[in-house]
Amino acid sequence: MSPDQPINISSAGDEEIGRRMANFGATPFTLDGRRYESVESFYVGLKFLGAAERAAIAAMPARQAWELGKTSTLVETEYEGRRFALGGPEHHALVERAIRAKLAQHPDLARDFAATHPRPIVHDTGQPERPGTFMPAAALVRILTTLRDELVAKAGSASLAHDE
Repeated sequence: MSPDQPINISSAGDEEIGRRMANFGATPFTLDGRRYESVESFYVGLKFLGAAERAAIAAMPARQAWELGKTSTLVETEYEGRRFALGGPEHHALVERAIRAKLAQHPDLARDFAATHPRPIVHDTGQPERPGTFMPAAALVRILTTLRDELVAKAGSASLAHDE
């Protein structure tokens, strides 16, 4: 693949690595002692406040969670005792933590994702971005690029240490 060829991180992407890295990717992970079936299940859970509701969403397949998420009217949420605006810096940092946990718990996925470097990352779902979305494509791409750069740097450091 050409280093100029973008990688689409989306369930609508052409490449398996793009679909696996997408929020809809069936890559269960644990964050703060709770298991989530996908990043989407984590993300949608933040759109609801009830503990039982969040637990049910965490166990849902991504598409089902996504459908339920469309019914939420929250603009602020709470996580681990902190309140913050959905779509704000704290929210984006929390989503980054979730994706980081997913990568840490799926080392094969992290390796394959790092191997896409230096290709540009895009997030194109095939649909226009909804106005007011809490996670605009640009924010997700920034998070994914940061995480991939960290993986590449870590792999480079490990390689250097191994060579010594």
